[in-house]
Amino acid sequence: MAERKSTSLLDFAIAASLAVVPVLLGVLLLVGVIRPADADASGRVAPERYMSARLVAALKTFEPAVLKRSSIAAKLPDSAGVLAALPSCGREWRGPSPWRAWLAEAGLARTPPPAPAEQVAAQLAAFDAALLAFSSRANSRVEHPVGFDAARWFAAAGEALAAPIANADAPGHPFRLRCADLADALTALSRSDAAMLESLAWRGSESKVALARWPEAQEMLIPARQVMRRNPWSGVGGCIYFGGDAAGEGGTRPFLAAARSAQRRICALPELAGASGAASAATNVATGASTNAVGTVAAVLAGEPGLADPLDDSRWSVPPSLQAMLQPLESLRQPTGALYRLQTGGGAPAAFDGDDSRAAPNRIVIDGTGVDVGFSIDLTIDPALQALAQKTAACYTGRQDACNALGLHRQADKAEPLGAPLLEGAMVRMAAVAVIDVASGRIEALAGALSPCARQEVDGPGRDKACDPRLPYPVQYRPDALLNPAVFHDAMPASTIKPIMAAAFLSDPDVGARWLAAEQAAMKRDGVPARESLRGQLMRSDSARFLDRMFCSDKSFADCRRPWQVQAMASAFGWNAGCADARSDCGKRDLLFGGTLGGGGGGGGGGSNGGTGSGSLAVLSALAPREVLATPVAYGRLMSEPLAGKAGASMHLMPPLALDARIVGRCAAGTDARRMSDDDWEKCRGGAVVDTVAEGWGQGHARASALGIAGMMATLAAAANGQREVAPPHLVDAVRRIAARGDARAVEAGPWRPLPPAPHGLLPQAAAVILSGLSYSHRAGTARTACEQVFDARRCQGIDWLAGKTGTPSFPSDGLSLDELARLCPKGAEATLAARAGACSSLRPYKWYVAAWRDPASPGPWTKAIAVLTERNWLRQTGQVHGAGDHGPNPSAEIAMQIAGRRVGLLSGAAP
Repeated sequence: MAERKSTSLLDFAIAASLAVVPVLLGVLLLVGVIRPADADASGRVAPERYMSARLVAALKTFEPAVLKRSSIAAKLPDSAGVLAALPSCGREWRGPSPWRAWLAEAGLARTPPPAPAEQVAAQLAAFDAALLAFSSRANSRVEHPVGFDAARWFAAAGEALAAPIANADAPGHPFRLRCADLADALTALSRSDAAMLESLAWRGSESKVALARWPEAQEMLIPARQVMRRNPWSGVGGCIYFGGDAAGEGGTRPFLAAARSAQRRICALPELAGASGAASAATNVATGASTNAVGTVAAVLAGEPGLADPLDDSRWSVPPSLQAMLQPLESLRQPTGALYRLQTGGGAPAAFDGDDSRAAPNRIVIDGTGVDVGFSIDLTIDPALQALAQKTAACYTGRQDACNALGLHRQADKAEPLGAPLLEGAMVRMAAVAVIDVASGRIEALAGALSPCARQEVDGPGRDKACDPRLPYPVQYRPDALLNPAVFHDAMPASTIKPIMAAAFLSDPDVGARWLAAEQAAMKRDGVPARESLRGQLMRSDSARFLDRMFCSDKSFADCRRPWQVQAMASAFGWNAGCADARSDCGKRDLLFGGTLGGGGGGGGGGSNGGTGSGSLAVLSALAPREVLATPVAYGRLMSEPLAGKAGASMHLMPPLALDARIVGRCAAGTDARRMSDDDWEKCRGGAVVDTVAEGWGQGHARASALGIAGMMATLAAAANGQREVAPPHLVDAVRRIAARGDARAVEAGPWRPLPPAPHGLLPQAAAVILSGLSYSHRAGTARTACEQVFDARRCQGIDWLAGKTGTPSFPSDGLSLDELARLCPKGAEATLAARAGACSSLRPYKWYVAAWRDPASPGPWTKAIAVLTERNWLRQTGQVHGAGDHGPNPSAEIAMQIAGRRVGLLSGAAP
């Protein structure tokens, strides 16, 4: 018998190595299957987010199990009931054997964890409780309380486990659901007190069109987007940096970074932030330090503001809906985006020149490992100004803590909280604020807020009981209405178009020079402008006299071309973009880079693809023809009409035509047929003249957003400053990549930059005259009441650093109370024709104010332009809308003056 050879340590090592080899091969195979295929080899780009088809299928089994609570009779199961209902899961969910439990009790083994079936039963009970709390709260998004029917879920889960499930993303490769998938789905639903319920679709919040596709008893739908997860191999998204004073040399450079996000670390690195301010930013990230401005503006901004954020939260410095505004740039900011891969050479077609500098990787080294980083975005938003504007908007829509923090008050309220006499204690139901730097066109603030009841009208099936049931607004879930109203909401501009009209009058080839000389001579005499002067008519917002000028009353209304001069002047102010031909985006511009849309320079490069730079347009078109680096938003349109006069059709410029002087004369005289009376130009009748007159009122088809109105004023102020060219308002200063060397001094800028300044064609002297007239609106004109609410009558008389214009769009119910509206426009009943034409129209009680301001200490050039749009609220005692007409209280003017007064240091409560 052969002698048995002893085993050495070397033998054990060799055997262990041989055993590891199959494991490593298995890991490689697993990674090769699960990890997205390399884009260079497959031609496909790894998506930024991926979706687990298994999790979606498992979550879908819960849809039929959520029912109207009153229709559920069966009790929730215990662990034994779970195992009995799903016998195929018994092996996985039964837990440890009785023998192991006996050994644990005897102290001979560790205590086993709870059986999975027990966990499932407990989670089902928690989920049912969460459904009850979610659907029973005030202003629930569900029609009635709902609950969990375990029997229906067991049936749906059993069917899903038994049959193969087709995968739309992998045709011909069905998969089978596993019990572990059901457990994962239940865990996802139950996580964080069932927070996922907030983002699901519910009967009661969905439109009738969507509900028509649901089974009759179905109460909720789980959209696939709720289970999308970040691709773990996608790299790190680029940084979003903010501008303003904090971004200056030696200061911090605020950036957006959620808690526990990678941006909190990488965005403070000099390679991304640039040399200026990077070190101090990194220090603030490490120490938690912050810079004080309005509230607390930290170097790290945590995200977009929420409804109940504390006033010292950094989110106040971020514009609401910022991610929606920047969405087109995600293709560059995310390393998996098609345009990012094109610019770094990773997704270029065969014809792409590999020597192009864009082919260099956009990569940094973290902890010794190279990481792809998306392109960074430099925003124009000033965090301090944004926080001030957002808190002021919140105050006026009902957040008294914001009013107290800023020291905001109104003279009329005396010791009462701001807005106390109105519903909800809110001065307005909606506030939108846009602020633009005059010299550069940089958008420095985009703020917006809704009162609680106004929000509930578009964010759920009904209002709280505390909301007045007589409010004449339909309740319907409209997510678009929740977006930042400063850019995603427009209204008739009303009298805010008068600066455009005045600029047209003063450049008229027949009378412009004479009118301009007369106004300049009157300015030298100082004092309140005369009523019959153009400045006086601007100050008092005298629409009838403006229409006299527009329709050539100086020539007995004959052979008048001024309406079309006003139309052309609107274009000089940046309005009417894309309106030459009938288009759905008539009057819109690109928010990001300030360009016009569709071939007019949507971005820095001026191309139809949104300004991607002339060097990459052809390659981009071949790679991603739908890539458009622009965010179209309403800006301004004037003297336009729908194609063929059809409601809802695409808009285009009204073609110049000769207007019948007799019809114009009758309109000018009004219903009493007497000139220079109170009803001049009202209830005009007579063909095309009617539409043109409506545009002259700033009504009809005219539309503008707060951004567009602010842009108009910024152009006017720039011209008065002597600027021959004006930069279009823009939100993005640059989209930047990192140099291949990783040197902070070599940070490269991409081709995506704002459009360069362009000539505006306005006469500087005319602009100065117009702003002179507007500087009296708060002293003796339509903004006087608002000024005296914010300051006082004596101080208002001395304010020459502010020049503004009010506007009140048409609202037929100005003189009606809520009780009268409820009688004229009963809910659920057909209103009379007369009521529909007037009180029951869909028009809202808006107010406008637009202004330019400058430093009051050393008067010089105009520095900022601000526009505010508000929806007026209703008085609690009388039930009438607040501030009827164009000469009553104007909350939009108050908001603008509250912000401007604090920025120039003349109001206490916040640092300028």
